[in-house]
This record gives sequence, C-alpha cells and structure tokens, in this order.
Amino acid sequence: MTSRSPVSKDPYALAYRYRELMKEKPKRVGERNNTYYENLLANQPDPADDDMDARSRAIRYAKEHYECFYEYKHLNVIVEYLDKKAAKGA
Repeated sequence: MTSRSPVSKDPYALAYRYRELMKEKPKRVGERNNTYYENLLANQPDPADDDMDARSRAIRYAKEHYECFYEYKHLNVIVEYLDKKAAKGA
C-alpha cells in the first residue's frame, strides 16, 4: 500500500480526497462542507468493479484524472469520450 502525500504538498488533494480530509479534520461549529468539492466526481464513492453504467464509468475516469476537477455536469462529455475511445480501439 502506498502512502499518500501530505495535503500541504498535494495541490489537488481536495479534488479527490475531500471527504477523507473532512473526516480527519472535523468542522468547527457553524462551518459547512464545501459543496463544490463534495460534488466533484473524483470525490464520489468508488463504484463496484462490475458496474458499467454511465455514472460509474465517469466516476472511474474522473478519479484517474482528478486534476481536471470533473463535476456531474461533465458526466455526458466523459461518457461520450469513453465510448468514442472504445469504438476506435475495437
């Protein structure tokens, strides 16, 4: 198992580790979660390995490319890209 770099040294940590970091550092009284980071596809729970629906495929892709900060609004664009890529490879 590889160890993750400290948040201070990873400029993209919030893009894919927001929920994990919020568990480690609880919010202060009156403080709210950042909905932008919560809704990034890379911050969504990992789909099951055998799930091949559009949402699951997009989440897997976003987790591999977290530096792009993909949101739900990008889901169709990601799926179209993955379908075109699969068609070229077939």
